[in-house]
Amino acid sequence: MPLIRFTAALLLTVLGGLNLSWCDEPRRTETTDSNSPKLLRPDLILQSLESPDTSERRQAVLDLGQCHAKHPDLVPGALQLLRRCANDSEFDVAIASIEAAATIGNLESFGAVVDALRGDHTSSEAGRILDSIDVPSLRRFWKTSDPFRVGDIVKDLQQKATRQHTMASLSAIEIPEPSASVIASGREAFMIARCDACHQVAGYGRAAGPDLRGIGMCYSNTELIRHILQPSLDLHDTGRFEKFLLTDGRVITGRAVTNQSTTTDRSSVQIHTDLSNPDAIQSIELSDIEQRQPSPVSPMPIGLLNSLTPTQVAELVVYLRSDGGRLAPPDASHEH
Repeated sequence: MPLIRFTAALLLTVLGGLNLSWCDEPRRTETTDSNSPKLLRPDLILQSLESPDTSERRQAVLDLGQCHAKHPDLVPGALQLLRRCANDSEFDVAIASIEAAATIGNLESFGAVVDALRGDHTSSEAGRILDSIDVPSLRRFWKTSDPFRVGDIVKDLQQKATRQHTMASLSAIEIPEPSASVIASGREAFMIARCDACHQVAGYGRAAGPDLRGIGMCYSNTELIRHILQPSLDLHDTGRFEKFLLTDGRVITGRAVTNQSTTTDRSSVQIHTDLSNPDAIQSIELSDIEQRQPSPVSPMPIGLLNSLTPTQVAELVVYLRSDGGRLAPPDASHEH
């Protein structure tokens, strides 16, 4: 690792005898006083980048990003080091290079880590890569423009990516202020997650499910995310499915609908079993129904948010709570 050794030697020569107060973000290292974290020291970061321990290298990459963001000239060759970390054999170190680039937030830093997008990634790794690059500080370098020609790579990652969002994993997302670009991205997320298959917002989607107008007055940001993650948390009569137990033992779940061609036929009932599919209709003879009762399970599928990055989830929240941009969302700070 000649570059790191040379850079470390140069730093020790230049900075020797100086008051090491240049990087004022804490780095949790061993100290005599556990309540007094040491400062981010470039020489220690460089040493840690050579560590055989994956977790130590990962933390060193993140520290490098913080240091370079605050003092771009402090670590010579910082972007070259970031590029090397993007090609680390350990995925956790490579993904940390993207997170460091997001902290720096300029075109050069993104260019230094594009190699981390390439390669044969698992579906989980693809999801983590997309979540890491889809942040405001990096998004413009691949989404609205593509100076490094990674568009096809991103599409492949999107097709492969899987993730499992939870309230814990989404608790730290920052909900942006509404703007034309945020509303447009929120509308895109609304369609990617297939919310438009059953719901309509600002003229987009199908009105097969409950009307979402005014949902921002009903739920806070946190509550809205929780109800999307757990659709059966609070069921209302509007849009609720029923369970039909038939005499032959089958159970059919759906919503009874009126079919104009069979309004005079009182011997059967039409059941819409999938709100996202207008043709998913089953006809049941009334004489075959042994029991009929409200379903305790929402017709809304679980896992809809798993197709979105955390940034897209935040933009979807803004889109929904603003009625597609037609209203100012209620005060987001008033979480109730």
